[in-house]
Amino acid sequence: MTVAAYGALILSMPFLLYQVYAYVLPAFSAQERRIVLPILLVFPVLFLAGLAFAYFAVMPAAVKFLLNFNDSQFNIQVRARDYYSFFSMTMLAGGLIFQLPLAILAVTRLGIVKVEQLRSNRRYAYLLIALLAAALPGVDPVSMLIEMVPLLVLYELSILLARAFGRPGESGGVAEPST
Repeated sequence: MTVAAYGALILSMPFLLYQVYAYVLPAFSAQERRIVLPILLVFPVLFLAGLAFAYFAVMPAAVKFLLNFNDSQFNIQVRARDYYSFFSMTMLAGGLIFQLPLAILAVTRLGIVKVEQLRSNRRYAYLLIALLAAALPGVDPVSMLIEMVPLLVLYELSILLARAFGRPGESGGVAEPST
C-alpha cells in the first residue's frame, strides 16, 4: 500500500502542479508573470534532475556501502519498510537540494544577500554544504561525498545565475539608490 501511495503521488504530481500553476498565474500582473513563470518551470526540472542524481548516483553507492559494511561479521537482512523509507527520503532530499540555485537567486533578487557576499563567504558556504551533505540520508562517507559534489557545483552555478539575474537595480555589484 505504501509503495502504491508513493507511486500514485509521483505519477499525479505533474497534474497537481499544473493545477497549482493554473490557479496561481492569473493572480500575477504581466511583469510578475514574466518573472515567476521561468521559476515555476525551472523548479520541476531541477527537482527531476535531483531525483535522477539521487537514483543513479547516490542510491547505488549508498546501498552497496551499507549492505557490504561488516558483512563478514553479520548476516545483513534488509526489511522492505526500512529500504523504502531510506529510498524515499534519499530521493526527496536529492530533489530538494537541487533547488539551491533557485533559493540563492531568490535571496539575491530580494536584496538579502549580494553576489559579492556569496563570493567572499565561499569558504563558509563550502563548510555549510559539507554539513548539509552529512545530514542528508545516507550515513556513509561515500554518499556524503557524492551528495557534496553537486551541491558545490550548484552553489557556483548559483553565483553565476545571481550575477546574471540578481537584483534588478544592481550593476557591477553596486546597488543603485531606489526612489
